[in-house]
Amino acid sequence: DWRTFEAEENSQKHEKRHEVTTWISASGKMPRLQQTFRDMAICPNSGRWLFRKYSAVSDWMGEDDPPDSTIWLHEKIGFGKSVLASLVVQELQDPATHFSIPSGSRACYFYCQEDYNEHRTHLDILKGILLQMVESDDYILPLCHQEKNTSGGANLLDAGVAQKLIKTFIEYSPRQYIVIDGLDECEGTEIHQTARFFKDLVSVYDTQVRLGHLRVMFIGRETSDTRKYIPGDDCASVPLKPDDNHDDIRAFVQKRIPEFSSSEYSQGFSLSEADKEDIERIVCHQSQGSFLYAYLAIEFLLQQDTKGDLLTLLRQGILPTELGAMYEKLLERLKTRLQSQRGGEAQWQRSKSLLGWLVCAKRPLRWHEMQAILCFDERELKVDFENKMMRKDVEKYLGSIIHVLDGDNIRLIHSSARHHIIQNKYIQEKLVQCQLATTCLRYLTLSCFGNSYISTQRSEHAKGGWFAFQDYACSQWLYHIDTVIRECSDLFQNPCQVAMDFVLALEHFVNTHRSEITAPEHVDLGDEVISNFLNLDFYGDLRLVWNHIYTHQRGDYLTRNKIGIAQIENALKDNRTELERFLPDQRVGDEDTVKHYYGANLFKCRRTLCRFFYIGYDKKAARDKHEKRHERPFQCPISCSSAPLGFVSNKDRDRHINIYHPNHSESSSHFEQELYKEHQSQKS
Repeated sequence: DWRTFEAEENSQKHEKRHEVTTWISASGKMPRLQQTFRDMAICPNSGRWLFRKYSAVSDWMGEDDPPDSTIWLHEKIGFGKSVLASLVVQELQDPATHFSIPSGSRACYFYCQEDYNEHRTHLDILKGILLQMVESDDYILPLCHQEKNTSGGANLLDAGVAQKLIKTFIEYSPRQYIVIDGLDECEGTEIHQTARFFKDLVSVYDTQVRLGHLRVMFIGRETSDTRKYIPGDDCASVPLKPDDNHDDIRAFVQKRIPEFSSSEYSQGFSLSEADKEDIERIVCHQSQGSFLYAYLAIEFLLQQDTKGDLLTLLRQGILPTELGAMYEKLLERLKTRLQSQRGGEAQWQRSKSLLGWLVCAKRPLRWHEMQAILCFDERELKVDFENKMMRKDVEKYLGSIIHVLDGDNIRLIHSSARHHIIQNKYIQEKLVQCQLATTCLRYLTLSCFGNSYISTQRSEHAKGGWFAFQDYACSQWLYHIDTVIRECSDLFQNPCQVAMDFVLALEHFVNTHRSEITAPEHVDLGDEVISNFLNLDFYGDLRLVWNHIYTHQRGDYLTRNKIGIAQIENALKDNRTELERFLPDQRVGDEDTVKHYYGANLFKCRRTLCRFFYIGYDKKAARDKHEKRHERPFQCPISCSSAPLGFVSNKDRDRHINIYHPNHSESSSHFEQELYKEHQSQKS
């Protein structure tokens, strides 16, 4: 009957939607980020000045024929721009909004984040927006399903396909709003691609369909790249003013003031009304329009041990006035708190290590990977998760400057934190970089990467967490060696313990893998990069490894996508095969599970340049389907994270090179070009 037919139809539609959303493979964190930023606006009217003070924004929101269909809002770091973006999104999605918005209009949004791999590329943005479109309306579901079947891949990896589907959805929407926050946190090529696509699309709809049919808002910081690619005749620039959010900051501080009083969790500081007014006045004055400063200042004041300490900070004018100094003071308080406890010095040293790894890693480290470093005994060359894994929440060790996200991802409180942390007195970047290089080298000389490793050992070690750091060490060791060579040579002029540890680790690594390290020197190797080590005892070993890395990175696409040392490559395959026999919730200790040691996704891509090399899949079929996509015939000639799967045509490849690598020359080192770009971006 019709009820059965309707039920079957709904079931099929639900199954199709699930298949399509899985195929799109966008970050699922946008709704949570939207809610997080709304929660930061703890006062109902926070940010509403945006609609009163800036007609460009209010016209963009509600006018039938807006003066500008694309606008760019920008201000400095810490202004609270993401909170403003979340307010705009909330207003657009609120049926009770006072703006004149046609019924059936849609609002999609994306929050870019430089320290999160799924939130910082043009394709990430397209997929995030497309996912919201599919979830909000069934209209393009059949077309998406058709594209999924046509592509034959487990994931959407073609920006052109995503663009096509987005265009189709927008065409049949009464009005489409798109809000993209934090584009300044992306690489220049990603900013260019994203701004160009959406601005061109707006121009098409403005001239061929209806003015204002598609409206795009970019929000972020003004940088050389955003200034170059976003504003223009097709996008109005709307600079915000530092005092715009003064009332919001005051309201925020007032909302936090009760936390200084007694509660069931704290005795409080027993402050007078005058004391509370001093906190409000001083924090608001010193914030200079920075919500981030106000937040960090309140956190710092709340961490004081006594009322006298708190009042001294306020009345003697020694509350830090700069963000960098505030981060350093927060670390100082963390140090004091940890050292006051039993075994506190060891806890503080552990916290410094965690923070250093977090800001110096070559890609974002998962919590289980950081645990793996702590559980790795570099002297005895063994791993002991069950006895050495930290059992407390990471916030205990890193304080208020980090967030813990889903999937054991750890994120700094703000993108500016990385820059300030590596410049403070507690974290010495060169030492941390050298330590990470040493850890990778020592880890790759474990017995589980040797030829004499037997299956019973592998099975036992898998349960003990021995393989938790292999994804990082196998793919990133060469980049850490490069950093040591280029940036850390002064550590070896008057060797400290960290430098001596590196030398010993390098010697052990070379002795272990010498037979598979490339011996003939590459004709283009040169001496300049490594010249600072020329007169040191370990120069021969370092030059041997550097030549191996250089030669490996000058190889073809398939070569660059391998680890480069067959013994390690084969061991990684065998170790992963062993892990794939487990279930994430399976116990491997008295109460620990596989997920605690390795995360939930045990099926990984075998290509080191692909992000699914470490993100992985929860099912073998999905991983296998993904790997087939790597078999495209036309590859980027550079070790490029923007195109790890290659292209279906030479034309597509050439277009990619023109956009992402305009200065590419076949005669120069792919490896050196990309590393130089990476170093420049880190210093900017």
